[in-house]
Amino acid sequence: MRRKLLGFLATVAALAIPGPGNAADPKVVIQYDCIPNYANWGGVTAAYEKKTRVHIPPDMKGSSASMAALEAEKANPQADCVYYSGGIGYQAAQKGLHEPYKPQGFDKIPANLKDPNGSFWTVHTGYIAILVNTSALKGKPIPRSFADLLKPDYKGMIVYDDPTIHGTGFTFVFGVNAVLGGGADRRAGFDYLEKLSPNLLNVAKENSYNNFIRGEVPIWINADGNGLKAKWVDKAPVEVVIPSEGTVAMPLVMALVKGAPHRAEAEKYLDWCLSDEAQTIMAESFFQPIMKVSLPAEMQQKFLPSDAYKKALVIPLAEQAANADAVKQRWVKEIKSKI
Repeated sequence: MRRKLLGFLATVAALAIPGPGNAADPKVVIQYDCIPNYANWGGVTAAYEKKTRVHIPPDMKGSSASMAALEAEKANPQADCVYYSGGIGYQAAQKGLHEPYKPQGFDKIPANLKDPNGSFWTVHTGYIAILVNTSALKGKPIPRSFADLLKPDYKGMIVYDDPTIHGTGFTFVFGVNAVLGGGADRRAGFDYLEKLSPNLLNVAKENSYNNFIRGEVPIWINADGNGLKAKWVDKAPVEVVIPSEGTVAMPLVMALVKGAPHRAEAEKYLDWCLSDEAQTIMAESFFQPIMKVSLPAEMQQKFLPSDAYKKALVIPLAEQAANADAVKQRWVKEIKSKI
C-alpha cells in the first residue's frame, strides 16, 4: 500500500510540473507570427529550444493579425515578442504596442531598418517574387513579369496573401504600385490588382507553403526566400522569378511586446535572434541576414544572384506605415469585394 501511495504521489507531482507549452512555465516565450514554414521559424525555434530548453510554440497569425491581437490584448498581454513585415511593425510601434529594447547586435543594424529607441529592428530581408511550381503549370510558360501574370494562360492559378492579415501580402499590394511606376493616387497598383483578379485561385488567409510545394497552388506571389526553400530544401519543382519590372524589398522586423509576461526570457531570445547562429539558421530559408555572417559557400550559391535585384525598390517603412490602413481598406473595397 505504501509503495502504491508513493507511486501515486510521484505521478501527481510529475503532472504538476509545467510542460514546455504551458503558459505558466517561465521557460516559454510566446512569439506572435511564428509560422514554421515562413523564414524557417520552425528550424529557428527548434534550435533555440534544444539550446536553452525554452519553448517557442508556433503561431500562425500574420503581421496585421498579430498587430490586431496585440491591440485587443493591450490590458492583458499574452505575447512576449512579435515578428512582422517592416511597414506593419513600424505601424505597431507607433500604436505603442512594443516595449523599447535594444538586443545584442542592435548597433550593427542600419539606421533605416530599426527604431532608434529599440521599438523594432530588422532581423532579415526578403523580396516579393513570383514563385512557380513548374509541374503545376502543365506545360505553360513560366511567367517572367507582373505583366505576364495577367495573361489568360494563368486563369485560376495565382495566389497572393490577404494583405489585411499577412505582411507579405500587404508588401505586395502596397509595393506593386511603385514597381509599376504609379504615383501617390496608387491607381496603377489598384488597376493592376483588379486586372489580376480573374486569374486568382484565391487570396490566402492561411500560409500557402505546403499547398504550393504540393502543386495545389501553381503560382504564389510571396517572398523569394520561401520559394528558394521550397526548391532547395523541400526539393519541389520550383522556380523563383524576380519580375522583370522590378520588385520591392521587405525588411522583416521583431519587437518586444509591451507588458510581455515572460520578459526576461524574451530578451534572451531576442538577443539570440541576432547571433551568428540564429542568423545562419534563418538564412537556411534564403532570407537575407541583417547581420554580417559567414554563410557556407554551398548555401550562398543557392541564393539568387545579386543582379536579380538590381531594380528592387526600398520603400521607407515610415511611408508604408503611414499609408497601411488606407491601402488595406481600399483593397477590401475595390478588390476583395469583387473577387
